[in-house]
Amino acid sequence: MRIVHFNEHLSWAGGVETYLLHLLPALEAQGIEQHYVFAQGEAGLLPRTHHLPEIAAIGRRAEAAGYAHAAELLAGLRPDVVHVHRVYNVGVLGACLDYGSTVVTCHDYLYLCPAGSFFHRRTRTICHRRAGMGCFAVTLFRHCMTPRPRYALAYYHRVRQFVAWRGRFASVLCPSDSVRQRLLEHGFPAQHTFTLPYFCPLEPRQEPRPLPPSPVVLFLGRIRPIKGYDVFIRAVGMLPGVRAVMVGDVSNGTAERVGRLAQQYGCGDRLEIRLWAGRDEVAGLFQRASVFVFPSIWPETLGIVGLEAMASGVPVVASDVGGVRQWLRHEHNGLLVPPGDATALAQAIGHLLASPQRLLEMGRAGIDTVRAAFLREQHVEKLLSIYNATKVEWTSATTTL
Repeated sequence: MRIVHFNEHLSWAGGVETYLLHLLPALEAQGIEQHYVFAQGEAGLLPRTHHLPEIAAIGRRAEAAGYAHAAELLAGLRPDVVHVHRVYNVGVLGACLDYGSTVVTCHDYLYLCPAGSFFHRRTRTICHRRAGMGCFAVTLFRHCMTPRPRYALAYYHRVRQFVAWRGRFASVLCPSDSVRQRLLEHGFPAQHTFTLPYFCPLEPRQEPRPLPPSPVVLFLGRIRPIKGYDVFIRAVGMLPGVRAVMVGDVSNGTAERVGRLAQQYGCGDRLEIRLWAGRDEVAGLFQRASVFVFPSIWPETLGIVGLEAMASGVPVVASDVGGVRQWLRHEHNGLLVPPGDATALAQAIGHLLASPQRLLEMGRAGIDTVRAAFLREQHVEKLLSIYNATKVEWTSATTTL
């Protein structure tokens, strides 16, 4: 079987790309021939890559060029299945559908929300509306879409076109039931819309790691307002004697902003700020953490980093948003708190740190959770069954024609 993947980036920098760079070798090991079409990144990270800059371009002219170039590429490769990931260009997406046998994974809300996030930046609240012309009025007061009209209109056009094509996809894959529900609300057919959570990139431990000698709470992720890094800092300020480590995409400006916030909330001398961790460093970070904190305030589609924490035997305190409930069971392998509530976050962290036995029990439950539902081989098996069903359905349809 031959699969062609379309995705904007090819690098280790993003969550989608990290997932794909772990997935494709696993599919290759099953004898599946993989091709990766990308707009930006490092071609040498995978075999059989194809550069298609139009994937990341918008506008009518870019759509026409994207359609032509993607159609030409597909005609030459003749894949059994086309798998679309993050594609900005509607023309490229249309070429995939016209070729046939197309699977799409909604890694985020790129195809359902013109802002791509279902999140209002000004009010820091989650949006529950369907995309429509009302989005332009809402963004004036709540700030979700870009203020640049050309881009806002292009993003709105992409969402409207994707939804209009909802019956043409062979399968639509979702990282969580939360994302699937959004798609069903937009009229996507339930029989072709599946929940397929990501797998955990880290191999789960046999037993929870020994607890650190002194309490340490860990934040690992992009330092963006939607990730709730300020909520994390405020919570740490309410936990005297607790050391915190924040690891992310730190620039000079980011470090200064985070440092000022930590001083403001009384934890400047207890917060360590570190640059983004390489894949080989992640396991060590969890090894030294008592609790992992996932304080996002937008509707996360899943949260792979939470799985990595649990695979390491580290309990998680997370915001109750989006797809987090797909992997975190409250009072079993971690604790859920309302998004944006620093006091509730601090209380939950303090509650766990007060009981070493509870930390170990929840750590063990987290390992069991990953083993039960989030192993790579489980994910690959389910995805291959979807590919095979898609191939059979498309072959039958083309034979009939």
